[in-house]
Amino acid sequence: MTVSNSLPLGWSRQCLGDLFEFKGGGTPNKKNPDYWGGDIPWASVKDIKSQYLTNTIDSITEKGLSESASNLALPGNLVLLTRILPGKVAIVKNMVAVNQDCKIVMPADYVNIDWAYYLFRAIEREFINRASGTTVLGIRLNDVNDIPVALPPLEEQHRIVAKIETLFSELDKGIEALKTAREQLKVYRQAVLKHAFEGKLTAHWREENRVGEWKTAKLGEQLSFLTSGSRGWAAFYANEGDIFIRAQNLKRDRLDLDDVAYVKLPVKSEGKRTRVRTGDLLITITGANVTKTGYVTNDLGTAYVSQHVALCRPVEAMDTEFLYWYLIAEVAGRRQLNDFAYGAGKPGLNLDNIRSVDVLFPEIDEQRQVVQKIKELLSVEENVTFSIDAELIRIETLRQSILKKAFSGQLVPQDPNDEPAAVLLERIRAESGAQNTARKMPKRKLSA
Repeated sequence: MTVSNSLPLGWSRQCLGDLFEFKGGGTPNKKNPDYWGGDIPWASVKDIKSQYLTNTIDSITEKGLSESASNLALPGNLVLLTRILPGKVAIVKNMVAVNQDCKIVMPADYVNIDWAYYLFRAIEREFINRASGTTVLGIRLNDVNDIPVALPPLEEQHRIVAKIETLFSELDKGIEALKTAREQLKVYRQAVLKHAFEGKLTAHWREENRVGEWKTAKLGEQLSFLTSGSRGWAAFYANEGDIFIRAQNLKRDRLDLDDVAYVKLPVKSEGKRTRVRTGDLLITITGANVTKTGYVTNDLGTAYVSQHVALCRPVEAMDTEFLYWYLIAEVAGRRQLNDFAYGAGKPGLNLDNIRSVDVLFPEIDEQRQVVQKIKELLSVEENVTFSIDAELIRIETLRQSILKKAFSGQLVPQDPNDEPAAVLLERIRAESGAQNTARKMPKRKLSA
């Protein structure tokens, strides 16, 4: 967010360092048990998840606090991330110590704490743009202090916060309704798949065509080829080249190449055995998306799978799309894959797990009828789900638009009776005679 050359009435051009005092944190020695498990909450990156910081995963002792670089943030401060996820921020509700990836942010008297929170939300992209680092992004405190901002009068800050919270509340209600609708659609989808793999969708077709009963077999018996990706692909990443299919490309139970990586393999490479073909099934076998499945519907050219993805090539007597729907049905393949993946230890599947899945299936002609019925019944559901996802994205865009208007003076009207921000700054500085009015750090020790 850039500060306009022309400011709204009563606003003042400042930098973050003019509005806030920043203090760093630290980590007590992990090897010293006397430092850990005490009564002092200790915040790190994983704790900054929402507007308010109320709980932390870890805690430290007073000794751990006093004998480390950690510092205490008090209620009314903010905690700002300057490493890993620079720009993320939360308001402190209860006293908390922080680690070195955080900065304690203490607003001046002329800054409303809630306005400050939304300010950091609005300029989060600025932190990312100023950050550096190859493996971990970080931003220096000098660069934080120099970020330009526009400061409205204190009374207007309150009006801005009230308007933002009213609008965000309406957006949150919309998000909740959309997510509820999406969950209901998932229930409907699974109900359709349940009927499909109980043979109910094609019962009339079976009577008319006098076909045989459904059969049961292991998935491995219905595959002509099964493998998973090789390790060591990082050496072959490129800006262009052959498509490289990763677990995140299957996270919605379909092959999605919007976020695609590319590789360039040597002429002789073991990884070439994982080249995919049209009609191949792809199953995520490790990570957060384990069991998520998709299939290759069209010619991708040259494409390979990562070590987190299994490549399954069905035999000719097995319709790929029938098998795909079977594997994502909770009453069928998904339940079995989940049992394998979450049975013990770290979630994951191996190729023997995939081979062992029980498959209930009819002859190929009825398989195609099942697929046709599923697609007919789910066509509207898929369109509505797509619309819901698009609307959720639009709402988040609208949220950013609200913040942009708020911090450029376009969200609420200016009041000529408000004390201008520049006048307020000068008055407070003159009255205090100190540079850091009401922004002193708490003592590092909890007791005298």
